[in-house]
Amino acid sequence: MSEQYELPYAIRRWTAQQFLVIELHGEIDILAAAPNSDLLAGQDLDQHPDVVIDLTAVTFIDCSGLGALCQLANRLRRRGRLLRVVVTNPFTLKLLRATRLTEVFLIHDSVSDALSHSDGAAEVPAS
Repeated sequence: MSEQYELPYAIRRWTAQQFLVIELHGEIDILAAAPNSDLLAGQDLDQHPDVVIDLTAVTFIDCSGLGALCQLANRLRRRGRLLRVVVTNPFTLKLLRATRLTEVFLIHDSVSDALSHSDGAAEVPAS
């Protein structure tokens, strides 16, 4: 007998202007981050100058989820490109501040705000 299990997360990718937007939904923990690292670091990253990660629908994120974001940011930085992160949840923003990842990612409060900034590699935060 097989038990039906609904995944506590979802990932949606789409493009807008020159941006690749990756929406994360639900719980982004070790169960979500590990099997989806390829989805975050897909081959189409090279086709877009900047990447936006939308965390507005994330209800929980742990160190595995943050690690996946850091790997993506490092991969982009090596190419002189940016990772923009959209955060509205106060807990998630507090976590990013506590881990000093606000110094690594460009933080925005909406996807439209992130998409309106196309200022390029000059803004890449120092590692």
